[in-house]
Amino acid sequence: RSVVLDLKSDEGRAAFLDLAETADIVCENFRPGVSEQLGVGYDDVRARRPNVIHASLTGFGPMGPWSDRPAYDHILQGVSGLMAMTGAPESGPMRVGMPIADYVAGQALVAALLGALLKRAREPGVPQKIEISMLDAVTTMMGPYAIHHEKTGALRGLEGNRAFSDSPFSGRFETEDGWLVVTANAPASARRLCAALGREDLLGMDPASVEEVLPSIFMTRSADAWEERLAEAEVPAARVRTLAEVLAHPQMAGTPCWLPLDQPGVGTVRAPSLPFRAPWSPEVLSPVPTFGQHTEEVLAIIGRAHQSKEAT
Repeated sequence: RSVVLDLKSDEGRAAFLDLAETADIVCENFRPGVSEQLGVGYDDVRARRPNVIHASLTGFGPMGPWSDRPAYDHILQGVSGLMAMTGAPESGPMRVGMPIADYVAGQALVAALLGALLKRAREPGVPQKIEISMLDAVTTMMGPYAIHHEKTGALRGLEGNRAFSDSPFSGRFETEDGWLVVTANAPASARRLCAALGREDLLGMDPASVEEVLPSIFMTRSADAWEERLAEAEVPAARVRTLAEVLAHPQMAGTPCWLPLDQPGVGTVRAPSLPFRAPWSPEVLSPVPTFGQHTEEVLAIIGRAHQSKEAT
């Protein structure tokens, strides 16, 4: 439900704290210190809800020289090192094609809250203050690359589609009519790939020679033909598809992770649900509420019907 409150007003602040008193979890993503200035910070909420789970999601965390800086996905991709390893030498650093820093930070928040709920089940009366930063979420996602640098001194840079394994049998290859990705990192996969290509001699070549020969081989067939042939050979490979193409693929036809959503003003669309299958997964998606749609309804529940207009 959507409730809108003016936290700079006495009525709005009081309504928020009344709501917080009934809440299991309170989340906010102001810059550090703002919620305290508004009188709705962790200590304010804990005074009303002693065992509250209070979560704060910020760009750079509550401490450090960057803590008060504004944060957006593109900024986090740039400052975290992610852009520095995305792209090719000729392109320079590039952002990932979706706002991945936003999504990774959101998933980190969900994971933290689930852990907090489990902690509460074991220690019911203990309040919990949880702090998530977008920078921490993105950099921890790149842990293997950081450890690689720490142990070797080398940085994974702008390597385009080169596999992290450095296998010459893995990468993105152009075909007659599109692009193909192949991941034959393991020796067994490389052997099956060479057999499917009719080029077992590649196994005895040095990596540079393999990288020189493979592109011309893949140009002899379509991406779909290679995908089918390599799948039969049990070689991990797939045609590069657009999002629209994969959503229309038969593999996605029965997934419960995408469901019809009847959204007023928009119509019926196919929208993402939970990204996993579970016995309790929803079968129907509820419409997204309009801004402040339920303000008066929710405030009435806590006895603040008369203050609702002043608080919205």
